[in-house]
Amino acid sequence: MEKRKTDRRTFEAYMKERLQNPRFRKAWEKVENESKLTTRLVQLRVEQGLTQSQVAEMLGTKQTVISRLEHNPPDHPTDLLKRVAALYGYRVVEKIEFVRDVV
Repeated sequence: MEKRKTDRRTFEAYMKERLQNPRFRKAWEKVENESKLTTRLVQLRVEQGLTQSQVAEMLGTKQTVISRLEHNPPDHPTDLLKRVAALYGYRVVEKIEFVRDVV
């Protein structure tokens, strides 16, 4: 058990150091946001008591499209994400933000 605590502290120290790098921080935040989105998409579907196949049928698409959307949403058009959100009784709020690129 002591080794796990040491491993965790080592990882936390590593991440603290790595997050000082603006490029790494930007990439990490992107992955973190995508992970939150995919988790929320699955939660909403499950809360509605729906399967991926049912959602696909309701939207006139295939189950594999819904699966890919739940696992990698940035690769899909925003309109599909908006349709899925509307099906669950939600809406997608798009945020435009200007962030200076670090060179």
